[in-house]
Amino acid sequence: MSDGHNNMTAYGFNDVFDEPSMGWARYAHTMRIWVYNSGFFFIRPTIPSIELLDRVAGRLSREPKPWDQAVFNEELFFPSHPGYEGLHASKRTMDIYLFMNSKVLFKTVRKDAQLRKLKPVIVHLNYHPDKSERMKAVIEFYVNGKQNALEHFPDGSE
Repeated sequence: MSDGHNNMTAYGFNDVFDEPSMGWARYAHTMRIWVYNSGFFFIRPTIPSIELLDRVAGRLSREPKPWDQAVFNEELFFPSHPGYEGLHASKRTMDIYLFMNSKVLFKTVRKDAQLRKLKPVIVHLNYHPDKSERMKAVIEFYVNGKQNALEHFPDGSE
């Protein structure tokens, strides 16, 4: 699932770096995508995915105070280069409205009449520290149909 909060951040965009001193070649195009959240993902049992998990587990057991999400994304996305052989795992970004993070829910979905009608497969409360209270409200909203259950929370963690 993506940490992205809109189509660009979740599915990727062309980010242009401007270096005026290069003259006509001043624009360098890069691709940006928000990281995948290690709180929820689906992995098929393929050789590349097993290699991915082996690398992640190895680093998590060896490195001092590693962040599992950063390690997972580094191993998944970093390409091969001299001294490093990248993985060949394919990746697909889940629909951000069906596999929703809490930023998508509290900043966008709850304020949009059409999006409020969607029934997500999962809501991952990763952007907010008051996870327990927000999860109770998510259950009230999606399971029990209480339409105002999400209203009293701020967008962020004010």
